[in-house]
Amino acid sequence: MAINAIATREQLTYIDNTVYSPKVAPLLARSLFSTINIGAENDSYRYRVKTGTAKAAAYNDRATDIPVVDETFRETQVPVTMFALAAEYSYFELKTAQKVGVNLLADQAQLVARGLAEYEDKLIFNGQHNSDPNMNIKGLTDKANDLGVQEFTFSQAFDDATDNIKLRNEFQAAVGKITHLVGYAGARPTLMLPQARIEELNRPFNEYNPQITVLSMIQPWFDQIIAVPELEGQYWHHKNASTADKNTDMGYICLRTPEIAQIPLAMERTQMPQETHNMSTRIPYVEKIGGLAMRYPHAFVQLHGINDPNKSK
Repeated sequence: MAINAIATREQLTYIDNTVYSPKVAPLLARSLFSTINIGAENDSYRYRVKTGTAKAAAYNDRATDIPVVDETFRETQVPVTMFALAAEYSYFELKTAQKVGVNLLADQAQLVARGLAEYEDKLIFNGQHNSDPNMNIKGLTDKANDLGVQEFTFSQAFDDATDNIKLRNEFQAAVGKITHLVGYAGARPTLMLPQARIEELNRPFNEYNPQITVLSMIQPWFDQIIAVPELEGQYWHHKNASTADKNTDMGYICLRTPEIAQIPLAMERTQMPQETHNMSTRIPYVEKIGGLAMRYPHAFVQLHGINDPNKSK
């Protein structure tokens, strides 16, 4: 006798009361760079960097050509942008969710926080480009000349490297662009790369030394090696080059102390008054921040040539 004669398919189905959530990419901007509070009423952040020269010279009694110190200030302004995201639900959606044990308001609040944080990451790494130059916010993946940062190009892509010693030595040269700066000889910068590029550096050095990798050889030079999705070409290259080049990834070596770079924070995520219309309730949230204020851009090195874009298609 068939089993469905004494029980329905629904009765023989176990219903799991746990609501599962997929993994999401980590959000990095706030963990990498500290913030500086500038006040919600401000639409830009201006900072000054002092430079000076003080060169003494040999002196003869009664000489009049005594050199003097010279001090100047470089002033830079960073635009601030405001962005928003809202939670929305109807009375019946809320009641239905409560009946099945789902906290709809908490879930939507988490999604709002996630969405605003993702916008932060995109802003810091990829900028917000506007036809009005006064509103144009530069991101770390903009052209090095526009940012004033240093550059280094590897001679072999990580996914096509045939000389691991050369690759290791080129990393040393790239790190040297920061450690050779006056006052930073002992610095240990951060290395930021797309996840795939980190995995390529972690392959065995050769078949005779599987425990040694390029990653293990360069690790002592860095305080952290961090996977940054926004450095993948698919997220940033569209604004700099043709479609054919969108698989070109970028890396970064940088120092992250507050005196070198900070994120201007005008307004933390703030809940606005809720709006109710046609039996639906909307709760808007707004946030207001600027692009990365790079007070010492020479402490940043853009890394190019790290992957073969033809292999990434």
